[in-house]
Amino acid sequence: MSAKSSMESIRSDFSFALAPDKLAPSVDGPMVWRNSELDPVRYLYNLTTAEVAEIRLAVIHFKLSGLARSDISKETFPLSEQLSNKLAGFSKELHSGSGVVVIRGLHSARFNDEEAVIAFVGTCAHICPERATDSYANQTLSHIRDATYEKVPHWAKDIGLAGSKITDKMDFHSDRFSGDVLAMHVRNDGGAGNGGEQFVASFWSIYNALLEKDPAALETMAEAQWPFELKQKDQDPYLELGPTLFFSKGKPMCQLVKAPLLGGAHIPRHPSMPNLSKEQLHAIHVVEETAREVCTQLDRQQGDIQLINNLSVMHARAAYGMTNNKPSTRHLLRMFLRDPKNAWDKPVTFRHNFDDPFTFGRPQEIPVRDFDPWRKISGRESHG
Repeated sequence: MSAKSSMESIRSDFSFALAPDKLAPSVDGPMVWRNSELDPVRYLYNLTTAEVAEIRLAVIHFKLSGLARSDISKETFPLSEQLSNKLAGFSKELHSGSGVVVIRGLHSARFNDEEAVIAFVGTCAHICPERATDSYANQTLSHIRDATYEKVPHWAKDIGLAGSKITDKMDFHSDRFSGDVLAMHVRNDGGAGNGGEQFVASFWSIYNALLEKDPAALETMAEAQWPFELKQKDQDPYLELGPTLFFSKGKPMCQLVKAPLLGGAHIPRHPSMPNLSKEQLHAIHVVEETAREVCTQLDRQQGDIQLINNLSVMHARAAYGMTNNKPSTRHLLRMFLRDPKNAWDKPVTFRHNFDDPFTFGRPQEIPVRDFDPWRKISGRESHG
């Protein structure tokens, strides 16, 4: 396959039912980085003492309003124009900069669990005002934690624990059709020596490398023949075919996630599902191999808000273990976001898949605690 001309690629707003005729040309800009080129200085913002106090006041304001957490917005979580504009500016860095932002300093506020959720959701509302909510459990905020020691109820025995509830390592992936921006809040990093280190890799760097050394792998990714297994509560899973690589206006977008393609120890793949082709297995291998070559470890501290472009930056984590011979205390909050002002255009054929989590009016569940790691959405398709 020869590369598209730059102008053709820029004008493209099309996703292909099968493979595209041509791959988009190599990409450049600040979203193309390797290893230490993404220095924390580029993506880390330290909140001032005054800004932390301002966020705390906004939390108190919201609690006194008596509104439901699903009503958190820029208007109901008021910040000064200066801080609000600063937070909004991070969206530009996520969409046209490096694709990674870390906001540091909220640990000093010493929030309780409820306040931490409100602070996380409220701060993010000033960056990307739209929150993704799945259509199966109305889940907007989820808890990344160790649930492997909890007794599995009978009704959930065939669902399995989602990747967010187990301690295994996760290879590089982008969460499929979950949202434009992945947002996480580090409530507890599990302590020194507990593992769980996080890594990010520029998919644009991966794309450029594979375009040069293995374009066939990219062609395979762009084919809408990947057999995703979508789990359902009390029903057999069903098969959904689609690509793992999309193009829109010159931007390659990765939506490669392994759990619904390969299954795992905690979420086995149903025997009725087809196996991946040797070309698909090869593509998974070379993407992972290249991601490891270009990745960097994310600088993490307690209280951080981490924001990652879920279309152009792949993420991974190391396995983590027990804390003092007990289930790990590692605990992150997670949401998926969109900023309509800076959001990338989505390919036409799969636009509904990208847009569905942001369906207007859908009830939003934003739980302070995670009492149900086996909810019907667990392991459905996206994460890990």
